[in-house]
Amino acid sequence: MSGDVESIRVGMLARRRRLSDVEVSRVSAVIVERLLGLPEMLSTRTIGAYMGIRGEVDPSPLRDDGRFEVALPVATPGEPLRFVVPDEELHSGPYGIPQPGSGREVEPCSLEVVLVPLVVADLRGNRVGHGAGFYDRTFGGCREGSGVGPILIGICHAFQVVDALEARPWDVPMDLLVTDAGLVRPGS
Repeated sequence: MSGDVESIRVGMLARRRRLSDVEVSRVSAVIVERLLGLPEMLSTRTIGAYMGIRGEVDPSPLRDDGRFEVALPVATPGEPLRFVVPDEELHSGPYGIPQPGSGREVEPCSLEVVLVPLVVADLRGNRVGHGAGFYDRTFGGCREGSGVGPILIGICHAFQVVDALEARPWDVPMDLLVTDAGLVRPGS
């Protein structure tokens, strides 16, 4: 996809906002079913996820699946994300995204799987988010040295996957993309 990252982001966000709630719910249900069938999810106990807003694929039904503890991100502008398994109702965070106010905090790099929201991704696993850098800042150092860290799974509508994006040095690529049209395993 040609063009600068910001123009790509603006176009994809506009397209996503035009989706009906019914369409977003349908696609989210398909993707949650795909996630539940992934080998990466079979032995996983604690996952990082998020609450979908503004046309994002919404993995929140996983919170009701007894196989997982779901840790949700807590955003503080300019800082890495904290992940918390909530023990009470969620409240609106600084970007209008529901997030935990209290609960058991989980070290982000110790999560087994993290479901990552995105605006656009490519077939190599490069991802463009909303531009605040939260996920890159949080997971950028997880694999340094040890080479281990969470499996990062980008989830999105099929139209959000393009052939190629220009990766920036700080970008953390996805290990897998799951869409309503299927799976993309970068590097395979």
